[in-house]
Amino acid sequence: MKKGFTLIELLAVIIILGLVLLIVVPNVTKILNRTQTRLNTEQKAAVENAARQWGVSNLIYADGKITYNGEEKNYVTIDELQTSGFLEDKEIQDMTDREKLEGDTKVCITYKNNQFIYEFDGEC
Repeated sequence: MKKGFTLIELLAVIIILGLVLLIVVPNVTKILNRTQTRLNTEQKAAVENAARQWGVSNLIYADGKITYNGEEKNYVTIDELQTSGFLEDKEIQDMTDREKLEGDTKVCITYKNNQFIYEFDGEC
């Protein structure tokens, strides 16, 4: 008598593996997408926080204008934040498309209700 698997047994194993993949792959994909979204949100918050700290040290609001070193200023760039030491000097990526964010990416600054408002990559 020969030892081994029959064709039916092999097909059953392949079908079971296929079913497991049908269940696992969509769930793993959802988890990865949620993680990328969370990373983008946390990264955006970190950049806005760095801009906020930079603004506390550098911005003045007077006569209806936001100024920096006597010049009107309504945004700060990632390069400026990194150069001034408020943001770690490393490559920043958009996690949804894995593209590098350029140094000229802006954090918009507005002044409302007696406070500065910082919006990462907003419409300046």
